[in-house]
Amino acid sequence: MILTVHVDNSNITLAVQEQEQARIFMSIASDRHATADQFAASMAWVCHLNQVQPDQAQGAILSSVVPMLTPVLLAALHKLLTCEVLVVGPGMKTGLNIRLDHVSTVGADFICNAVGALKEFTPPLVVISMTGATTFMALDEQGCLIGRSILPGVESSLEHLCDTSAQLPSVCFEEDCRLMGKSTAEGIKSGVLYGAVSMVEGMLQRYAQELGGKVTAVATGEIAQPILKLCRAEILYRPSLLHDGLRHLWNKNR
Repeated sequence: MILTVHVDNSNITLAVQEQEQARIFMSIASDRHATADQFAASMAWVCHLNQVQPDQAQGAILSSVVPMLTPVLLAALHKLLTCEVLVVGPGMKTGLNIRLDHVSTVGADFICNAVGALKEFTPPLVVISMTGATTFMALDEQGCLIGRSILPGVESSLEHLCDTSAQLPSVCFEEDCRLMGKSTAEGIKSGVLYGAVSMVEGMLQRYAQELGGKVTAVATGEIAQPILKLCRAEILYRPSLLHDGLRHLWNKNR
């Protein structure tokens, strides 16, 4: 059993990897004020709820896009586990050719998603991640990471709209709403949902043109699934893409 762990701005996700496949997914909140002991206790509890025994892990790997939490989570994992814990970062073998300015600033999430996508699909690829932020990543015919775009996330955009407009009601993102809203609340929901759909379709079209025409598009992130249902473009959905990438990185570096 291998434990893969990813830290983002809102959640810490954990996946149990067995027989080269992610089988159990768990999550806790990313509390920037929590201690290593608190994170270790939270992870131990969710493992217990899912009948996972951390002491049986043969290895673990951590990726993080929240630098201040990286050492805290690493310390928590050392408290929880008896195995070696790898960290995605400088010095790790990724097999990924990154042709960007300031390579050291490329987030671990981009690296993990790229590695996961290249392991399953033939480039050129466009990888779309819809988590806290919405990101697009281009991998050319040789599998080189050549460009990316970072946009506000769907849910954060909705929250910002409602918070900054005094006359607009607070609404939640909904997967099923009509295009032409009959009320202010329906209009907001429609704008967020179908606006995200149009954004994904438009960005994908532009990325495909830059990559020479025909590409394989793959998306990940919880919010991606309802968006993809309405997209006219063919986009494959891989909810475990990042954790798949983490597993491949562990295999390459163990």
